[in-house]
Amino acid sequence: MDDSIKRQIPGPLIPESFYPVDRLEKYMHLGRTRMFPKGSIVLSQGKESNALMYVQSGCLAVSMGADDGHNKFLFHIGARSIGMATFLSEYHELQIYAVKNTTICFFTVEQVLEIFHEDEQVILDILQNILTKVYYFMAQARDLNFCRPSSRVFRLLYNLCIREGKYTGDHYVIHSNLTQKAIGEITGTHYVTVCKLFNILEKQGILKKTKDKIYVYELEKLKNMINEVIEY
Repeated sequence: MDDSIKRQIPGPLIPESFYPVDRLEKYMHLGRTRMFPKGSIVLSQGKESNALMYVQSGCLAVSMGADDGHNKFLFHIGARSIGMATFLSEYHELQIYAVKNTTICFFTVEQVLEIFHEDEQVILDILQNILTKVYYFMAQARDLNFCRPSSRVFRLLYNLCIREGKYTGDHYVIHSNLTQKAIGEITGTHYVTVCKLFNILEKQGILKKTKDKIYVYELEKLKNMINEVIEY
């Protein structure tokens, strides 16, 4: 795909591909490493935290409590990334749990300062990681305020195809195990609405989704639908 097109698409698209901080691998002997099975809670709401979390492998999900008692998904922490929920007081509303078998290294404040003193590049990498999270939430806030649910979903699919789609001669193939539920969480769109939008796209022959692939047959039509008024 043309590089000039790719440069127009800001990242990350999927909220787990934030800037990696893999230089921390060199300092894991300083921290405390622990493995969390899939589905286990890493940090509960209201539990104090005084450590920096570095995900060596696996994936975590971060959510925040809502007024109705449910949790609102925020983002994933993928491998080689750090957790935003660190150095928290007992009044926070964040919850972190493992969505895969996950290995985490916890660094105390003193250990983080020791690493910073030895390796200043780690400071810049962590800042870059945090800034990609900030940009992601700025873009999400913009879309939630100014874009219809259909536009948010179609734009995600279009950008995903531009960035990761492989052209096979007459259509694009995106290798992704994103579920419709995950797409709803990422775009702030109700799951039922996402299902209806995918039905529209499939009926019009624009794309088709399977468990681990998305086939895009009409990329230009998908792009045009971003600005169409669809009552969902």
